[in-house]
This record gives sequence, C-alpha cells and structure tokens, in this order.
Amino acid sequence: MKPPRTGRLPVFRSSILVAALVLLAACAPSAPQPGAKSSASGGSAPAASSGGKSRITLAVGSETVSASPYGDSSPWVYAEWMHIMEPLVFFNDQEGKLEPLLAESWRNVDGPTWEFKLRQGVKFSDGGDFTADDVIHSFTRIRDGADSAQRSTLSHVVAMEAPDPYTVRLTTKQPDASLPFVLTNRSIGSKAAFERAGSQEEADKNPIGTGPYKFKEWVQGQRWVIEKNPNYWGTAHQATFDEVVFRKIQEPQAAVTALLNGEVDVVTDVPPQLVDRIQTSGSTHVETAKGSRVMFVAMHPGYKPWDNEKLRQAVSYAIDREAIVQGVLQGRGYVLKEPVGEGMLGYDPNLQPAQVYDQAKARQLLAEAGYPNGLDVEMFSPNGRYLKDKEIAEAIAAMLTQIGIRTKVTTPEWGKIWPDIQAGRVPFYFFGRGSVRDPSEYLHQYFRGGVTKRIGFADPAVDDALLAEQREMDPAKRLTALGHAMSLINQKAPAAFVLTYQDTFGVSNRYNLKARGDEYLFAWDVSPR
Repeated sequence: MKPPRTGRLPVFRSSILVAALVLLAACAPSAPQPGAKSSASGGSAPAASSGGKSRITLAVGSETVSASPYGDSSPWVYAEWMHIMEPLVFFNDQEGKLEPLLAESWRNVDGPTWEFKLRQGVKFSDGGDFTADDVIHSFTRIRDGADSAQRSTLSHVVAMEAPDPYTVRLTTKQPDASLPFVLTNRSIGSKAAFERAGSQEEADKNPIGTGPYKFKEWVQGQRWVIEKNPNYWGTAHQATFDEVVFRKIQEPQAAVTALLNGEVDVVTDVPPQLVDRIQTSGSTHVETAKGSRVMFVAMHPGYKPWDNEKLRQAVSYAIDREAIVQGVLQGRGYVLKEPVGEGMLGYDPNLQPAQVYDQAKARQLLAEAGYPNGLDVEMFSPNGRYLKDKEIAEAIAAMLTQIGIRTKVTTPEWGKIWPDIQAGRVPFYFFGRGSVRDPSEYLHQYFRGGVTKRIGFADPAVDDALLAEQREMDPAKRLTALGHAMSLINQKAPAAFVLTYQDTFGVSNRYNLKARGDEYLFAWDVSPR
C-alpha cells in the first residue's frame, strides 16, 4: 500500500500550468414537515427573531424541490443542505483548493480505490457519533435511492468498505482521478437517526447532520429555514447567525426590490440592468465573482435533424457569443469557445477546433448538411432559472434564423423541462451546468455515452478520450487527456458552448459577503459590518 501524499493542494487559476497542478491524485492536509405546502400568500419569513436572536435572510431563485438531501441537483440547493449535512471534502472557492472537512485526508490506493481517513470526535447535531457507517449509508442513498437526483456521481462506485470506524474505501469501475472533487457536495447524514425514524419519509422530516446549522422548517415555494447547532464540532464554518432563512424569490426584480426594502439581506443572480439601483441606493452594494456555470445549446442526436453533425456545427458557428455577452448581459459574462472557461481545469485558450462565430461558415455547413433552403426547429429554454436565460435563448434563435435555421423558442416551466431533459426527451435546448471547476463529472454526464440521457450523445472516440482523462492520475498527463477529449467534443458539436456568467450578488450595507463563483451561498461567508 502506497503511503499517502501530503501537502497543500495548488490553487485554481487561469493559467493552464497552475490548473494542471491542482489535484485530486494527492491527499489533502490535515417544525413544519418538509414538503408541507403553506396556504398563506407570500413567501417571506417574519422580519425578526424573537428573544434577541440574530437572523439573516438570503434570497435565492432556485427552488428546493425535495425533502431528501439527495433529491435535487442544483448548486444553490446543495449549499443549503451543506449547512446541515457536511461533505467529506470541501472546496475553498476563494483559494481554489480542496480542504479536509469530515475526511482528514485521502489518497489513491491502487487506481480504482480511494481511501478516506475520517475525522474522529465529530458529533451529529443529535449527539450521535460520526463514523464510516454514516458515509456508506449516505453514499448508498445517493447511488441507489429511487429519488436520488445525484445518482450519476456515484453510479460507477462498485464497492464501499469500512475497514475500521474511521476509514472509508471507495472502489470504482475504473480509476477516477476526480472523485475527491466530486464528493465536495455530497453530504453525509446520520445512519442511526435514519434507522430510528423507521422510513425515509420520516427521516427526511428531520434530517440530522454534523453541520453548523440544524433543520428548522421548509415551506415549499416560500422559504427554507435553518437554526444554529450549538454543539457544532468545527471552527472554520461556525454559525454566524442564530437563524438563516433562504427565501425563494424567482423573479429578479422582486428579489432586488425586497433587498432595497430591507426584507432580505442578500440576493443572488442580479440582472445587469438592476446593478445601478443597488449600487446607488445608499443602503446596499454589489459583490461579484467569476462564475463557473457553463451555458450551452444542446443538440440530442437521438432526434432528427440533430443526428447530423454538420448541422450541429452550423449552429455553433452561427452564434455570436460576444454580441450576447455585451448586449444581453451588458458585459457581465465571458465568451466560451470550448466546454470550459478560464479558471476551470483543462482550459486552453488555444484549443482547436474552437467554437467561434463565422456566419459564412455556418451557412456553408447548413447547405452541406442537406438544408440549402434552411429548416424550422424548436428550441426549449428555461425562463427565470438562469440569469437572462429566455433573453439569451431568443438572441440565439435570432442568430440561427439569420442563417436559415428558423428557430422558435419555447419556455416550459422548470418542473417540466428539467425532468424531460433528464429523461432525454428534449431534442434541442439552451441550458446550464453549474459549479464546473474540475470538469470531469460534467463532461461525462453530458458527453459520454450511457452515463445520463441528457443529451443522448455517444461517440466511441469521445468515450475513449473521457475514460482516459478519468483514469489518469498524473496531473500533467490528465490535463493533456482533457484537452484531447474537449477538442473532440468541439468537433462533434453535440453542444454549442456560449458563455459563463459574472455572478452578481446584491448585499445589504449591514453585511460583508465573500462572493463565491460556484453558486454556493453559505451563511458563514456573510459577516456583520
């Protein structure tokens, strides 16, 4: 057995060299029932806590859709759960490195097997001891649970073992260099509390974790409330407030108005046209971070005409990404020419072929695809799930129509479009994948055959390239393998990559916020001024 490699993980930065050094082959150093709907109108919680307790209200547009900690796959919702139930490994977005949390250290044993040494002395909020049994219980729910929306993360894990109460070994079908990073948002709950509850439904009404906060209430569509865990074991993520209210406000204008009126303290996803209102109010300010959500146009080759590679390439060449960033987003975004952007592992500004705007080339490819007179298509897009998503989709549709791909935009409700995408029922759509730092999980989810149904794309050369990057433990060699895989994806064009956002937060002048770029909003990143 190889001794663990120790030391501080390198920082994610824009340069390829530094990004190559990050990684994951190295060990890190040492109330109301959930799901109950309220009949009351409005979504705000009371303005102040009784008894002099401190409270902060954070407005997020992403709805919590399940009482299960594993029933959602939104970064904003991951962050809510991570206040209560912590992961083994934590990603420090400010410094761009992995840090120990419930796991004190980790190492790759033999390629397919990763070993995690757990922190001893950690207590759950109900006083129970945290051990390897809790990790295996939680990961089994993620991998095998009927309601799990995070299954693809661990679907390749073929064995979970606990050699002792504070050691966990995970064995995958083939080596997976990115596994420690993937686990940064996979939260651990109490096995003992789950078993005492008698059923998953009952257990999810009172989720028990090791985090700095405890669950208080969930009023679906309105608020998700947590309260301080007075017996929290840790120091880095200490509860800053006695109570935290995540208020669900999907309409950005309404969220900003609530901020300006003092009803909420932080809002996410501020649209460009509302930034000045916040900056000039005298009571609020803006914080920004370079975002890690990849926005793209997906083309499912299981549906005609999207099995036509030249047509897919024509779509990519027809999109003027710079015009969208400067026009729709007023400069608060970044053009994408490949599956990842600057600051993400594997980013290469010189990757070839690049996805660039070339209207003449787009028209040529459209004719070569067999559509000299153009064609009519329907593109689906969320409306309000991502910043300016409908407006960006409409801009893309106009650009496609200019070259002869006459495009109609349809915007189903989120509760319709997301399940349909997951089931592979949407042929052509504009969408986003969040929290992309190490891109392995995202690339496999969307572009490796058989992992998910989201795009339904399968190509032997791309599959081989993605498997090669996944199994490569040497950081420099893995970077080369990632570049090869992404070059093939650009060429085959199952997706046209469009942009990443500048994430913009509105904040009350009573507080400071350490803004993250991965769509995680943590209460411990907010501090009184």
